[in-house]
Amino acid sequence: MSTLTEAPKPAGSLLLAFQVKGKHCLVIGGGNVALSRVEHLIRANAKITVITGGGNVCQEMKDYAANGKIHKLVEREFKSTDLTMYENVNKFSDVDQISDAASFDLIKSSVYNEIFAIVCCCIDNYALSEKIYYQCKYLRLPVNIADKPPLCDFYFGSMYNQENLQIMVSTNGKSPRLSRIVKDNIAKEFDGIDLNKAVENLGLIRSRLRNLIPIDDDDVLNIDTRMNWIKTLTDFFTLKQWSELELIPPSSAPPYDNRHKYIDNIIKYFPDYPPSDFEEFKSVVICD
Repeated sequence: MSTLTEAPKPAGSLLLAFQVKGKHCLVIGGGNVALSRVEHLIRANAKITVITGGGNVCQEMKDYAANGKIHKLVEREFKSTDLTMYENVNKFSDVDQISDAASFDLIKSSVYNEIFAIVCCCIDNYALSEKIYYQCKYLRLPVNIADKPPLCDFYFGSMYNQENLQIMVSTNGKSPRLSRIVKDNIAKEFDGIDLNKAVENLGLIRSRLRNLIPIDDDDVLNIDTRMNWIKTLTDFFTLKQWSELELIPPSSAPPYDNRHKYIDNIIKYFPDYPPSDFEEFKSVVICD
């Protein structure tokens, strides 16, 4: 008699790497909490609009606006029309009309140029914050009301960043301080390791493998083979070892004819593997 698979226990949020690069994002507020939201969005390459809310505006916010990190800084009270300030939405009478390249381009333009991807409200006015929350819900805009977990579609956890590598710790809004403590402990574990370099190295191998070993999208068997190969290769070495490798030849220069030389020395083993001993791996990969 077969047994039912036990489902994961519902306990937390759905953690995602939400892509807001090049998209409009709205921050309401001009204080330190708003500043923290702005700095998260700068790291994500968002197109940031700040409505300060009429109070004091921290100097860092003004500096970011002055050097172009903030798309628009508006020093006044919030207006409900701010939620749609860029909109010139192309309407379709039927969703089935969105079916060809021309309609796709219209939607893409709307996503990047007209609609806020997220809204972050960071003001000390609960009544207005609640109003903004429900206005966002009517407009179907994801919104975070600072320090009001029930009025949040998403949370800002405690972040550990090394450029391409991002680690978020979340307590589902219950204890931000504990999130920071856990994040700081994680950071200590990686002290002295250039994790971004490890990410760059493995990213180069993965993208080059996809280019040299193209596979049709419906070829599930070979897709799995390629995925398992890169997984196994990744596990060969420690994070520190991956971070120490220089996989772009020092002589690489325009037109970059030899840029992939060392990477190709790895991929030529596919579907077999290069040596799993680190020193031997270096000797066969980083060579003329």
